[in-house]
Amino acid sequence: MRNILDYDSVELSPNGRDVIILDQSLLPNQEKFLHLTTAEQVFYAITLLKVRGAPAIGIAGAFGLAMCMNRFKAKNLQAFDKEFLRVKRYLYISRPTAVSLMVTLDRMERCYYETEEEAKDKSDFETMRLIRERLTAEARAIKLEDIQKCLAIAEAGFSLLKPGVGILTYCNAGHLAVSRYGTALSPIYYAQQKGYMPKVYSCETRPMLQGSRLTAYELSKAGIDVTLICDNMASDVMRRGKIDIVFFGCDRIAANGDVANKVGSSMLAVLAKHYGIPCYSIGPMNTIDFGTKTGNDIVIEERPAFEVTDMYFDKPVAPKGVKVYNPAFDVTPAELLTGIITEKGIVAPGDLARLKE
Repeated sequence: MRNILDYDSVELSPNGRDVIILDQSLLPNQEKFLHLTTAEQVFYAITLLKVRGAPAIGIAGAFGLAMCMNRFKAKNLQAFDKEFLRVKRYLYISRPTAVSLMVTLDRMERCYYETEEEAKDKSDFETMRLIRERLTAEARAIKLEDIQKCLAIAEAGFSLLKPGVGILTYCNAGHLAVSRYGTALSPIYYAQQKGYMPKVYSCETRPMLQGSRLTAYELSKAGIDVTLICDNMASDVMRRGKIDIVFFGCDRIAANGDVANKVGSSMLAVLAKHYGIPCYSIGPMNTIDFGTKTGNDIVIEERPAFEVTDMYFDKPVAPKGVKVYNPAFDVTPAELLTGIITEKGIVAPGDLARLKE
């Protein structure tokens, strides 16, 4: 059995014409890699959670945009421009809460037009060739930078830990959710490498079970001591003194420090506050949206009812036709968090302006 760190969940083929993803919707029962060759395949891979986790979604979007332009055969630069904007706008709406996707696609757009301006005296053919090269290089650079950010996050988070630490985590913000190592799980991997032997409790994370299907899967494959619990057992393990710290990820952070993350995260923050346990949200700087004032301004995606009533069950577990409320994320108020960890270090949730500077 290969160690989870032996491969990445999102890759771009050497020739830049295929986006290769590990289909996370099939885990933990099957490891299947998909080769995506159209914008539609990338779009549905994101919406159907075949690739998931804010950083991984952003990287998949950048790779997808580069892949589509490498494959697109245009007769002139005008047609090339039109196709680029079509694909960019199309991928932009695949996951509205994940700000990393929008940040990376906007960065790819800047790369496109900067290159086009630089090549304005060249032929259309030469300009398109140069744009393809630059977009591919930019997408690969985005992934490399993400790996470096994760290592910096790991070191910052590790500074809060002690040998034998008990860590409660939620959803999946690990190696599968980013380009490598993870955000909320990266301090755990780092602690394991340093011999701290952390004891991790992973909430199952209903209804999509990212904690049981993905976090428990990848941590166990990495040889880390992980115990799976149902979401409603979090208070019990805290009360029994098994938890020293809570780590979870973030899909978007508002300017005031409110955090949007997988629905249920705010529940852990409330419980941690009650039991006096430090609680940290962990993610890269590009998940901080300084243009969004508070968590109330974050658009929360609502997902289909069958994820609650049918998915992962042989038979429906609710009456047919019952009304279902299924938000993908919730917002944790800044005052419930001990701190926010990024590649720049650890800050109080109300002190994000310092990071902006």
